[in-house]
Amino acid sequence: MNPADDEANFDATPWDTDVPPGVPEQKGSRPSSGGGWSLWVLFLGLGLIAACVLIPQADANRRLLYERQKLQTDLQQIQKQLALNRQFLAKVESDPQLAQRLALRQMKVVPQGERVLNVPTDPSTGGDRPAAAEAQMSPFLLVNVPPPPPMPPYRPLGGDLGQWWLHPRIQLYLLGLGMFLAAAGLILGDSSPPVKP
Repeated sequence: MNPADDEANFDATPWDTDVPPGVPEQKGSRPSSGGGWSLWVLFLGLGLIAACVLIPQADANRRLLYERQKLQTDLQQIQKQLALNRQFLAKVESDPQLAQRLALRQMKVVPQGERVLNVPTDPSTGGDRPAAAEAQMSPFLLVNVPPPPPMPPYRPLGGDLGQWWLHPRIQLYLLGLGMFLAAAGLILGDSSPPVKP
């Protein structure tokens, strides 16, 4: 027997093709094996991994912006207090009567013929008369700038559903599930050999 004939017969063996004997083979086409679902599983896994990485980072950026805004309001209040203190010190240097009144107030001395005016306090604040008289003697109230209104408490991104992505343990589980789905999509995909032309 000729070895070239053996090679030709070996290439035409029925176990080398998916087409049953007696059916003409169509070149360039193969039957669909239904592996399209593996792409969706892969995309779902990659989406979970991306969400586990991006959502906490977006929340951290948002929290930093909140803290920045809070610090800016505190800085504005401190700058107002500083400007008022400088203005007050300039008045003390230029007005001798104000300096004398401050000295008397600091030493808690009332000049003869004058008296301290007692201002009634609001009972809802829990104040009493001795504390009010002490406050009248303190020069701090002359230059006190009221604090800014408090900012609303920080609320995370996404409400209740967003808490899933920010909780460390749930985030770890979702990241593991995403990696499992991505691996399953890669491994369980269509693995049939390509058709020879």
